[in-house]
This record gives sequence, C-alpha cells and structure tokens, in this order.
Amino acid sequence: MKIAIRSVAGLAATALTGAALLSSPALALDTSSLKACGDGAGWPPYTFEKGGQVQGYDVDVLNAIFASRGVDVSVEMPPWKRCVLRTKAGNYDIALSASFNEERDRDFLLTEYYYTLQPSYIYSTTQYPNGLQVNSVQDLDNLRMCGLLGYNYTGFGVDDSKVRKSAKSFEQLVQKTDAGRCDVFLARYEILAGFKVAQGIDYLADNMKAVAVPGNSGDKFYMMISREHPEANEIKATLDAGFKEMREAGQLQAMLDEYLN
Repeated sequence: MKIAIRSVAGLAATALTGAALLSSPALALDTSSLKACGDGAGWPPYTFEKGGQVQGYDVDVLNAIFASRGVDVSVEMPPWKRCVLRTKAGNYDIALSASFNEERDRDFLLTEYYYTLQPSYIYSTTQYPNGLQVNSVQDLDNLRMCGLLGYNYTGFGVDDSKVRKSAKSFEQLVQKTDAGRCDVFLARYEILAGFKVAQGIDYLADNMKAVAVPGNSGDKFYMMISREHPEANEIKATLDAGFKEMREAGQLQAMLDEYLN
C-alpha cells in the first residue's frame, strides 16, 4: 500500500506543539522531505489506513516535529518485512513503530523510545475453556506460540526463535488459534484495542481472551533510521529532541488519547 499523506490530525497536532518544539534550538536539516514506512497489515492507532489516507499517532508525531522545520514527510504502508528491508537499503528514510533487537540496533540508527505497549498472549476459550497455566514467561516457551511474519517478539521475554511466524494478518492468527493450530498467539494489547477503535474490528470477540505476559511491564517502541541517509544522525537528533520535549509537555500522551478515548 503506497499512500503519501499529510494528515489533518497531524497538522492540528503541529499547531498545538509547534511553539514548544521551536523553544529549543532547531537542528539544521538540508533535506526538504523524508519517506517513512509503517506496517501494511495495520498498526492502529499508530499507523492505519482509513478513507484512502494513512493516519495515526506516528503520523501526527512526525508532522509535529518536522513541519515546523519545513520538512515534508510521506508515509507508505508496504508489508512490514519489506518496510524494514527497504529502509535498511535506503529506499525509505524511517521505519515506524519498531521494537528493539540487537540486529536492528546494528542495522539502523534507533531513536529514543516514544511509546510503550503491553505484551500479551491470546488463547481460545474453545480450545482451553479453563484457561492456561502461565505463571512465568518461560511457561509460554513450552507452548505453540504463533506470531506475524517478520515481527520481533524479543520484547515479550519469550524465545523469539520458537514463535511460529507464518501468519500475514491478525485474522489469520485468530483463525489458527481457534482451530487449535496454535496454543496462543502473541500481540500487544493496545494494537488489538486500536483495531476496534480505528476500524471496528474486534479480534478479541467471542472466544478469544488476552492475558498480559507475566512480569513484563511494557515493550518500548522506536523509529528506525536508515544508515544510508546522509543526514541520519541529524534526523535521529531531531526526533529524539522532539520526543523529549513532547513527552515532558504531556503532548505525546495527549496525541495518543485522541485515538483511544
């Protein structure tokens, strides 16, 4: 999915945050445009397609930080694996909403984190009417865990190599779990809730039950900047400074609340 956008919500957010962001010395960027990509499967409320446009919290944050510096940002939503590979190659400048692992830390410049999510496991009450005995994250490693193709589940605390990543959508994960082909599928609870808010899709309807992964206080998410961009360090510094100021002013949470409340 290729949709270049300047979201209305993002422009509104820019109006609210521009003064605060301009209060610190502006970092000089020679570039006048940046290309970012998000997960084509949808990652609401952070990136999602609605009415022919890419929208969401990530879009609003990017516009709030870069519009005041005269930098236009376009966002496309290819399949996530393609997004990551093409950002590494320099076809995209920024990959959005990425969790941490050592390979990504090596291949990209990672920003500071700009939001956290609650890792959860989801099981079928049809298959397990009495629930599952999961007292620690190690108990999950002994189950048939499923996840989405190209995703990273290191932040869940599980052995990522044991996660079966063949599904291309949450719908497929629900179907496989309900059919007993997976004991659980892994997901961040806020994303599942975001689909319901943004698109009216309830992946936890009927017999799907989500439970927080034991002992996990949250999975941090970052933007990944292509090392191929000649101003990669300046882009990172600009984003990090923007995240810091917006977090301290309560603006990051206010932007997110617009989608969740």
